[in-house]
Amino acid sequence: MDLNNKTANAEKQPQKESSKKKDRKRWRLSISAVFSIGAAMLLALIGGSMLLYVSDATNRQTTVIMRETGALIVERGLEVVEDFFRNEERMGLLAAEVLSDPLIYNAPVALREQLISILSRQTNIKRISYTFPTGRQISVQLDHADQPVQQAMVMPPNEQDMEVGNHRWAPPYYDEGIGETFMQFAVYIRNPVDNTISKLTLDYPISLLGQLMARIKWRASQIPFILYGRDQVLASSEQAFLSFKPSKAKPIPLISDLQDTPLSNIWSENANRRSLNTNYKAHIDTTTHGTYLYLYDDLRNGNRFPIIIGSYVLASEFSVPFENLHKIFVAATAFLAVGVLLMFLIGRRLAGPFVALGTQANAIRKLNMEGLNALPRSRLKEVDQANQAFNSAAVALSAFSRYVPKDLVRVLLEREFEGLNSTELREMTILFSDIAGFTGVASKLTAEETTSLLNTHFQELADCISQTHGTIDKYIGDGCMAFWGAPETMENHAQSAIDAVRLIAQRLETELESEEGAIEKPRLRIGVHTGTVVVGNIGAIERMNYTVVGDAVNVAARLQELGKKVDPEARVIALASNATVDHLSDKSHTNHLGDYQLRGREEAVDVYRIV
Repeated sequence: MDLNNKTANAEKQPQKESSKKKDRKRWRLSISAVFSIGAAMLLALIGGSMLLYVSDATNRQTTVIMRETGALIVERGLEVVEDFFRNEERMGLLAAEVLSDPLIYNAPVALREQLISILSRQTNIKRISYTFPTGRQISVQLDHADQPVQQAMVMPPNEQDMEVGNHRWAPPYYDEGIGETFMQFAVYIRNPVDNTISKLTLDYPISLLGQLMARIKWRASQIPFILYGRDQVLASSEQAFLSFKPSKAKPIPLISDLQDTPLSNIWSENANRRSLNTNYKAHIDTTTHGTYLYLYDDLRNGNRFPIIIGSYVLASEFSVPFENLHKIFVAATAFLAVGVLLMFLIGRRLAGPFVALGTQANAIRKLNMEGLNALPRSRLKEVDQANQAFNSAAVALSAFSRYVPKDLVRVLLEREFEGLNSTELREMTILFSDIAGFTGVASKLTAEETTSLLNTHFQELADCISQTHGTIDKYIGDGCMAFWGAPETMENHAQSAIDAVRLIAQRLETELESEEGAIEKPRLRIGVHTGTVVVGNIGAIERMNYTVVGDAVNVAARLQELGKKVDPEARVIALASNATVDHLSDKSHTNHLGDYQLRGREEAVDVYRIV
């Protein structure tokens, strides 16, 4: 985009000085004046009717209070249930961390003792089971800790079980032996010694959710509930729910099983149903049981089965504001129709500049900087100032996006530049590249030729890295550092990094053509490693850099250096650690080189050659 050049060139041409003076002398109509005229005419039409309903301001405030009260009810329910699941998940993950000790794999008796010792005081858990990689399962019922441990052979856990996640909740099920419905929290444990997978399951009685009802309820007519999906009831204080007899075929009741309660009508569609405009989900419905206000929302977490938390309250507590608001709506609609028509006519004159501004802003938001044209001057003073300021900002942002990774700029724009000082630990894949023998090559070139060589080389690297959704961190002399997995998370960051390496190798095989003939491209060494790093904005307030820090970065740099030792004459050599190769779905194109001692590291690294 060349917005500043277009404007500057136009103002520097002497033959256009007269037009510039005329342009400055043209009067600018204030946009505030335009809106004032429209607003005055609109207020003249609707002001009289609104004065008649000044007394209804209290009722309108009551409606606001109703929405806020509903929000408190929903947030309270979500908070209570979320705390329950989060605490139990924390306990399960803590137990899994203890059980990942290699001692547990070799001493079943010690395992039983640790299970009872750790969890016997956790009364929420009624039964714990541990499945070894061999399929041998031991179970302890914690409310009868003196009973012998039960053992059985089951299907051993495998890699497919961990594809969804290393921990998750299973839907409710009914245990005929105990005569109770349970929820089950499963944690898959990978043994750091032999890389085998074990499984820890914690069984919780579904009645625990029923105990949360008293904590959720804080209004007299409020009836809280917890749903599994939209059709089944996990918990409710209604007598019909408490009287339900579970079975293996039906561990929890359906909503249709609670016919004598308002909950059975929550999803009914009829003419009396009226949705409310809230941040949560709410509607009013008149049923055979009365008119109720239903308040509910989803408990969002990918590791759990679908849960809806909500309550229903008698709408009579809030009905008066709705009746008065309906009167105001009917009376004001006719006047607003006339006012809207007038504002529409005025708005047509104002819409053009704003549409152009919005189009340009949307393109910049998506960082589509190429092909943008400077916004034109306007007779409206504020619009003219906004257009000129926007043109300058677009030029600045275009330059900004050249010095900062585009993905990062896009994220900063979407988040409105919030969280600039935040950092986090994240598993990512890091790449380092370096031109082999660049010092010798550069010594034979002029400064312009050296710059051209580096720019061409870096552009090829940037194309391959961008094509695989990587982020260039920095250029270090003739080297490049890039990473995959940030700012946006990537599940297949290791595979994407290896894809980029192979694209780079393909590009370097194609020689450049010039007027003198083919130009041989530089030889390249690449190192790739996957690990946990600190990623985020690091630096001073005045100058920050979005980068990654950690041992994994050093390993990637050392792997790049190792290429000089492994194959010093290679046109392209790319080395990757086993931490990266283990993430690849297809390892057939990798060459295992064995363990290497990298500079600055005590432990050897298992190295593969990718290219």
